[in-house]
Amino acid sequence: MKHFFINFLLDIFFILPNWILKALTLRKEITHKNEVFDYQSMTYISLISWIVTKFRLALDMADFSNDMREKMSNFRMKIKNSKLPKEIVHKEDIIIDQKNKLVLRQYSLDSQMSDKAILFFHGGGYAISNIDVYNPVASLMCEGLSSNIFSLEYSLSPEKKFPKALEEANIAFEWLMSCGYSKEQIIICGDSAGAHLAASLLHDLKARDKEQPFLQVLIYPMVSPSLDFPSLERLGENFLLTKEQMKWFWHYFRAEEANNLDPRFDLLKIDNNNKFDTKTVIITAGFDPLCDEAEAYAAKLNDMGNNVKQIHYPSLFHGFINITRLKTAKLATIDILKEIKRNI
Repeated sequence: MKHFFINFLLDIFFILPNWILKALTLRKEITHKNEVFDYQSMTYISLISWIVTKFRLALDMADFSNDMREKMSNFRMKIKNSKLPKEIVHKEDIIIDQKNKLVLRQYSLDSQMSDKAILFFHGGGYAISNIDVYNPVASLMCEGLSSNIFSLEYSLSPEKKFPKALEEANIAFEWLMSCGYSKEQIIICGDSAGAHLAASLLHDLKARDKEQPFLQVLIYPMVSPSLDFPSLERLGENFLLTKEQMKWFWHYFRAEEANNLDPRFDLLKIDNNNKFDTKTVIITAGFDPLCDEAEAYAAKLNDMGNNVKQIHYPSLFHGFINITRLKTAKLATIDILKEIKRNI
């Protein structure tokens, strides 16, 4: 019943024009670095924060459990935040590591597909969420790119710490290669922690002198455990993702203090002399607490001589690709898919 009520509330919210939202909420615009927060997004965050608090669905960092993780994921799966694809998208779960029951979910269409494969890693701070939560994102990517999407159900912390998810990402990448995809046909992509995992995979492939994919797309990536970035201070509360949550995510993902020096863990620790074969597209959002660390990583890659492009959405926030019923988030997500498509 509560999901029906919440979706009914959201159905009304998503069709309201901004002038009505402004008249109802009487909220002042929020600015940061001369950028104005999208009003519909700002109001949505207030609304969803109220819902999460009312129904006790917020991340409890003091008493975390797998039951809480499942409860949060089930809530996200039942809430209609995302646009659905117009075409029928087929899903197939493939076990790519029988010993550990590692699942790679393939998304495909009946219509003509490109010869590219997108290896996708979901977000969630390495601790929450799953491939089911990201079904709408992966399905829209499949439709928008007319390409096979492979979404990895990697292991989560605190049960499994660094580098377990990276080992599984390597298994997925090698499995795609074994299926006949060449490095020129593989794109690695992820958002937030998933973007960190994609970049970490590339660092690892480079360090081991392995073949690298031709493109990586990092959507508002989690980059460094230092947490020493102005955007994390300025936007560390009231924008869905908080600084305290980031501290918690990094703490439970870390297996030992030495991980902080590992460039596969802290992406900014990469050797300045490294240069990838892979082109990089980094997506940032103006009201994302992780914006500055993503920009720092883009700048570092550029200074190292890599082919890197940063695309910035000044009025948006962390997590927007999961909420494509927001008008500005939908347009930005379509734009990201167009950028990927230009490369395939």
